[in-house]
Amino acid sequence: MSKTWTVAAEGLSKKFARTLRSAVKYGLVDCAKRIAGVASRSDVLRSDEFWALDGVEFKLEQGEALGIMGVNGSGKTTLLRVLNGTLAPDRGRAHIRGRVGALIAAGAGFSPMLTGRENIYVNGALLGMKAREIGGKLDAIIDFAQLEGFIDMPVRNYSSGMSVRLGFAVSAMSEPEVLLIDEVLAVGDLSFQKKCYEYMQHLKGNGTSIMLVSHAIGSIWAVCDRGLYLHEGKQEMYGDLESVCKRYDDQNSRAALKSQEQGDYGQSRGGTGIARCTSVRVLSLDEEEVAELEFRQPFLIEYKIEIDEAIEAPVFRSSIDAVHYKFIISLDSYEQGFAPEIIEPGTYRLRKRCMVQSLRPGAYRINTSITKRKLGAHLFYWLGAASFVVRDPKDRFLYSNPHAVWHMDVEFELAGA
Repeated sequence: MSKTWTVAAEGLSKKFARTLRSAVKYGLVDCAKRIAGVASRSDVLRSDEFWALDGVEFKLEQGEALGIMGVNGSGKTTLLRVLNGTLAPDRGRAHIRGRVGALIAAGAGFSPMLTGRENIYVNGALLGMKAREIGGKLDAIIDFAQLEGFIDMPVRNYSSGMSVRLGFAVSAMSEPEVLLIDEVLAVGDLSFQKKCYEYMQHLKGNGTSIMLVSHAIGSIWAVCDRGLYLHEGKQEMYGDLESVCKRYDDQNSRAALKSQEQGDYGQSRGGTGIARCTSVRVLSLDEEEVAELEFRQPFLIEYKIEIDEAIEAPVFRSSIDAVHYKFIISLDSYEQGFAPEIIEPGTYRLRKRCMVQSLRPGAYRINTSITKRKLGAHLFYWLGAASFVVRDPKDRFLYSNPHAVWHMDVEFELAGA
């Protein structure tokens, strides 16, 4: 027997103006047309407008959870706001069956002058709860939000974490048929986040459908049954959760690398001037230059080096940075057994062959330097000389963890107790 669907999107699209001036102008024009009884074409882009959502389609069944992923600006929050009724779609239709609980922005819907207790009654009423129902759940809401000592304080004095705790408690305790959660849970401390995810599992078991927006793939993986990947407002993948997580993780790595390249990080060079590295390339074993590597794919790093004066006991040293850490790997010629006594003036090609590569999926940058033993200064250094991305493996799921950069294989043994 098939379950009953609770949320359905049919070609859902929403456009915005890029500037305040255009937004005000088009708003006045549309308002005047409505007053005059003239229909306006909301499904057509005008000058200085763009589609924040463009043709999103999915169906969520009772008791299912959908994880929504995408880099910043992909339309995730806009989608939740359209589904919540805060924004009207310009194309397509959204259907929701039952009571909706939503936590899209910290403190959204709270009156700052009212106390936490008063805001519980106001927000509960907006969610369709009766005063008697709110009163019956009041103690449970306050206890879940961990605000016993602050519930009669004006919300304007709450921290963002306190506002999130209260907002989630009211939305979740209303026992909605549909729960919409944006990434605001990241504001809360780890113990509260754990309690929220456990309660979401409880709601799922009771038939609540959940839509969760998060940049933390581990959270999506723990709660959701299916995934929706948005990019620049378009639905690029929907369905199998593991495939969607991998698609997002790879795109996020590329975006992180592009962001670094556009910033100041990684373009400084210096040294004494007697040696230079003019290029650094990442190559596959068949000597093709690559920007992305498969998980565990061996690779080469090739350097072109110019030496103006003879250097005794030269050392060629590189380090590899991960997105979240600096200097996670050191590639030192002397430490690894390549120790020429002298290098004469000239132009050289140096290659470092990395045959065992266990980097986790993500973005990486290469720094390089030339020095010599027992010298406290760089003959040459170049930060951010090259970059590459390690893609997610197709045969396994290493969900994103910003605190780990290595994958370690171990042997498992299972024996009876």
